[in-house]
Amino acid sequence: MSYPTPSDYQEAVQDPESAFHDPELQTASPRENVLGLPQPITGAFAAVFPMTTDIGVRYAAKCFLSEVPNQQRRYAAVSEHLSSVDLPWTVAFDYQRRGIDVNGSTYPVLKMEWAEGAGLNRFVDRHINEPDVLLSLADRWLDVSRDLEKAEIAHGDLQHGNIRVVDEDGDVVIRLVDYDTMYVPALSGRISAEVGHRNYQHPDRTEQDFGPGIDRFSALVIYAGLQACAARPELWQAYDTGENLLFRDGDFYDPDSSPLLNELRGIEHMAPLVESLRTACYVEPEDVPSLDDIVHGEASFSGVTARSRSRDRAADPVAQRDTVERLWAPGVVLALVLAVALGIGLSMTMGAVMTASIVVVSGAAAWLRYRRHPVVRRNRRLTREAERISRLIQNVRRQIASLQLRREEVLDSVDDRRAERLNELREEVIYDHLKYHFVGELRDIEGLTHKHVVRLKSANIRTAYEATEKRVGQLRGLADATRARIAMWRATLIRQAEEEMPDELSPAEERRLRRYVEHRVEDIDAEIRRAEEKIEVQSTEHEAVEERRSDLAPLSFGRYLAWLLYLVTLPERTRHAPSRETTSAAQKNAARLPEPAASDGPWWEQH
Repeated sequence: MSYPTPSDYQEAVQDPESAFHDPELQTASPRENVLGLPQPITGAFAAVFPMTTDIGVRYAAKCFLSEVPNQQRRYAAVSEHLSSVDLPWTVAFDYQRRGIDVNGSTYPVLKMEWAEGAGLNRFVDRHINEPDVLLSLADRWLDVSRDLEKAEIAHGDLQHGNIRVVDEDGDVVIRLVDYDTMYVPALSGRISAEVGHRNYQHPDRTEQDFGPGIDRFSALVIYAGLQACAARPELWQAYDTGENLLFRDGDFYDPDSSPLLNELRGIEHMAPLVESLRTACYVEPEDVPSLDDIVHGEASFSGVTARSRSRDRAADPVAQRDTVERLWAPGVVLALVLAVALGIGLSMTMGAVMTASIVVVSGAAAWLRYRRHPVVRRNRRLTREAERISRLIQNVRRQIASLQLRREEVLDSVDDRRAERLNELREEVIYDHLKYHFVGELRDIEGLTHKHVVRLKSANIRTAYEATEKRVGQLRGLADATRARIAMWRATLIRQAEEEMPDELSPAEERRLRRYVEHRVEDIDAEIRRAEEKIEVQSTEHEAVEERRSDLAPLSFGRYLAWLLYLVTLPERTRHAPSRETTSAAQKNAARLPEPAASDGPWWEQH
């Protein structure tokens, strides 16, 4: 099922009453741009429309750009668990399977309580020279992380866009939004809908990593970023890209070569925290300790094996064997010897069955170990990341195509808009002329009496302007001849007003129409430029991901099996040193286009 583009949703939300199914959203008004069009906040997988009800209550209506399997069940489980723990950083939400009508089809909507405040990175940017504020924010973040652990909850995508921060009289308040990837105990055994923002997630996390500990790495990244900004504000200018909190995914893929991590090691009080982050990059995602344990010096990286320690060792860490890998070959050989001996001593059939069983079981065990091998996991993660970026680029291209079509429609609509405005002006003349002719004049027309005048007044028809064919036709008890005489009276008055009716728009009206069309085209062009910038940035990111994937030495299951049997050696993790630069110049230096201003009203009221 193909989902609407942001432009399709934007067109539908112009009429909330007919678009939404929710009664509150039907009576709400969307935030508008300078052209009076709904102004969404567009992301990779959804368009969010800020809505305000007539009594001032604000909501966010999240409209999805693609279908998500089991989405309703996930949100139901999340809602039930959150209601049972009552945490201060959550926002209320309501998933509506039949939420909005677009182009004749119905799609889901997530109605969310509006979370005030700035995104995490923007809040840090505003307070970068206020270390006390940043340290207070770090303490609050530690509290949120502790709450998540205690409640057995994982957000799944902790990053700047999903963390809202408000400074209320010196007290920092944090709210988490967007629960698409949230884990709660009722979802145990499922896979994650997404793997989160690459600049905050463990480099080896995949959709299979979905449990109460999946936030630990990103929580550590955010805490370390806040501590670093408080200690050295100048780092913000050097490492902020608008899509991170100092760190980028390249820092996690190769932490020993990260300029940022190397620089942070020089901050004495941060050295233990930085070392914990560096080590966390090498262990399995589920082996990362909680932020609370790391901060209080109680962390134990139990998953750190020889393979996941520093690369400064003489042997490559990938080539090191853990206990299971060391014992696999001797165990298989011993089991096969016993099976053969059993076959010789008792039954060849039994020996053959045991041999086949040993081969199948040992092969399955080897396959599971192969799937969890760091190189294989990382290759799988990078492959999924490349696919995700490709889907995002396709969605943005769909959006651009929709915007270009809308641009053509705006340019082609000039004549229709001119005719619409001209009809309004002519209708105003008719109104001004007919509103002073009262239905009492009908007594002077042959065939009409005082009784007919009273009948019209009883239906609240008091002037010629109100005596339209439709309203008179709805009155009972009037003969067709009577209706015809009333219509002729009204038509005669309209003909008298025709001399005052404009045949064309005034020069001022034409200028306003032209400016309106130009502004709409400019607004659409700005949206297209923003979308093209997204494609440029994501294309560069896609190239970086593919480069990292190609850097990984190929490791087939056959070679891994041969390695377990001590027949071959494993290649090094990478064929050459990975690039340290993971963010494109376009992402770093792209000019931020300003958001459109608030609406000024219809085009003919703009000056």
